[in-house]
Amino acid sequence: MKKNLLRSLELLAPPPARLLNQYRRRDVFRCRHESHRHFNSAVSVYHVLKVKQCHPDGCIWFQWRCRMLGKGAPCPRKYKHVGRACASCPHFYDIKIMRRPEVMISDQAFAQFTRDLRAFETWIRDHQGTRIACSGTVNSVKPRYRLRRRGAATAVVFEGFLLNFRGAFLDTDRFEDFVYLPLTVAQQRRFRIGRGDALHCTGTLVVRDGLIVLEHIRAVEIPQRGEPCFWNESRARVAQRSGRVLPFQAAQCYACDKGILLEVTDEDGCSRGRRTMFCLEGIADPDWCWYSAQRLLHLDACDGRAP
Repeated sequence: MKKNLLRSLELLAPPPARLLNQYRRRDVFRCRHESHRHFNSAVSVYHVLKVKQCHPDGCIWFQWRCRMLGKGAPCPRKYKHVGRACASCPHFYDIKIMRRPEVMISDQAFAQFTRDLRAFETWIRDHQGTRIACSGTVNSVKPRYRLRRRGAATAVVFEGFLLNFRGAFLDTDRFEDFVYLPLTVAQQRRFRIGRGDALHCTGTLVVRDGLIVLEHIRAVEIPQRGEPCFWNESRARVAQRSGRVLPFQAAQCYACDKGILLEVTDEDGCSRGRRTMFCLEGIADPDWCWYSAQRLLHLDACDGRAP
């Protein structure tokens, strides 16, 4: 009798809310700035509306030029390219450029996106900075590094681990997008979390660069194990020394289990929202990546398509 009553109440209860991270959508805006060329000029909603705030009025930036280098003549100061130190040079000049992000979806779809964004930001205001329960299946666990710049010198700093869910329950809401959970070295040593683990915990929800992050996780439970744990402190330290910082953020590196984004900080510890790609395999050029080719051959062999 009691079980039937509980079952009836569950059927009458409204389904959990389903949420997407509207900040990380890349199907809404396109920007032709040269820094976005590796992503077919698609940029995130967060970058357009929160970082640059360039919709709908656009933004202004300046291209630095040199009259000497532009003609093929040597620089009087022996520089090879135009930089900040050239501002006082009489041969230096800049070109003012204004760009506006393009909307890639229809007017009706953009109106729906505006409503979804408003609802998402309301949910963020209600939950940001509060401790909530989180349940999900671990999608990946990777080392967490930071790129520290001091003048011309750089150093990759190990800061623990970062796991993510590709969809999770945050309290009673179904969040159908990535959720990130930083782990300390001690936590990974204790729990040995691997891909496919079912994990329950609590954490403080914050929004960092448009990402949903649960910090200071507590009450960790792993009722079901997935793949064996791969990343530990020893392997992370080896990858810290053998990995390579890539010259640009290639789209294929985002989908690769050996690619991670590093936060870039200056001497004062400020990041200013900058990120750079880091290859755990130490491959210097994404266009000549043997690891991705090896993965494709392995998948073909598993599907029976290998010669």
